[in-house]
Amino acid sequence: MGKTEELLRELDEYLMTNLYPTHRIVVREARDVYVYDVDGNAYLDFMTVVTTALLGHNPPGLVEAITETAKRLVAGNGYNWYTEELLNAAKAVLSLFPDRNMYNKVHFKLSGSEGNELAIKIARRYTKNTYVMYLMGGYHGRTYLTGTYHGMRRKEYGPLPPGTVIAPFPYPYRCPFGEMKPEECGKVAVETIEYYINYVATKDVCCLITEPIQGVGGIVVPPRDFFENLKKVLDKYGILLIFDEVQTGMGRTGTTWAFEQFNVKPDIVVAAKGMTGGLPASAVVTRKEIASAMQLNDEHSTFGASALIMAAVKATIDYYNMHKEELLSNARRMGEYAMKRLMELYDKHPLIGDVRGMGLMIGIELVKNRRTKEPATKETSDICLNRALKRGVLLVTSGWNGNVIRFAPPLTVKQEHIDKAIDALDKSLGEIEREENIK
Repeated sequence: MGKTEELLRELDEYLMTNLYPTHRIVVREARDVYVYDVDGNAYLDFMTVVTTALLGHNPPGLVEAITETAKRLVAGNGYNWYTEELLNAAKAVLSLFPDRNMYNKVHFKLSGSEGNELAIKIARRYTKNTYVMYLMGGYHGRTYLTGTYHGMRRKEYGPLPPGTVIAPFPYPYRCPFGEMKPEECGKVAVETIEYYINYVATKDVCCLITEPIQGVGGIVVPPRDFFENLKKVLDKYGILLIFDEVQTGMGRTGTTWAFEQFNVKPDIVVAAKGMTGGLPASAVVTRKEIASAMQLNDEHSTFGASALIMAAVKATIDYYNMHKEELLSNARRMGEYAMKRLMELYDKHPLIGDVRGMGLMIGIELVKNRRTKEPATKETSDICLNRALKRGVLLVTSGWNGNVIRFAPPLTVKQEHIDKAIDALDKSLGEIEREENIK
């Protein structure tokens, strides 16, 4: 028995292992695009800890910054006293926003869920309105206020929090309004949202929170003009637009922020995951006018804005800024190459219903039948947790029906890595299609 099997047996004894469909490996270390288990096996990481290892595992400068800070200060946070690390991290985050008139205030929390909750609280305090609008399929965390994304995940956790309205999202492959062109789907979605504002939430809406590209929802990319048209409607009613850029931020889509791809400036931006290099933190960014709605002692966190985490934030963003053009260029080039290769698989494998994405945020939706679009949920899980894993590639499922494979490698990924991952997917798809006689 290898060390992996021994440790997995003990983990099963002590942990609630059924809370998430975890890959059955025990990781010992990770570097750049690879993770290594306790038996020395190497795995190409195309899930990057759900987009956290954005710059690759342990990017240069990160460990040194954490180690140096830990020698001086571990306990404490940025709310009982200030630290230079907190100031430096705040400056670093704001350096990612070129429009300093629009984005000039930041507050740190420990997770994307906390960051999104704070953004909603700020919007309620600022607008003096109550209702929060979410878009169907969106994912903003696992807390009760943020966990409103779609019914499959909410089952037996209801009802929804008071003051919650969930409106349609323009999902081009599965448009909720029927078969139509993506632009038309987006147009009808905006009209429907305005109807909900007036007649469901009775014009008492403080904000609409959305991901620019749905991540857990299945890498769903809305039509290019959707957010521009949506923002006009929200401004008409004095509703703040919150962009949850927890997964899309800091270069993943080929620009620093995904909102740059959609010609829109949200009122509040929530960032996390990639900006820390792997430590727990999120940043809520807005303008002074909105931030000033919050009052002294409104927010506190035992571990939030700790010097240790703030040092990691600064080191990660410093590395990103130093290599930004190279990283963004690689995200675009490798994203285009991956899409080209995946479209070749689309022509070859009937299990693939749709391939979509932006930069290095790509989704492959699997269906049992392209005409009916019946989700191939079991097959998707089998590929990610078994077949691709055995071929040394880490992939993760997503989607409203759990039938989308996420391709989200680090921004440092190379063509040879993409080829290896797609070859593993190619062979895994072929196996299932032969076994299940899918034609």
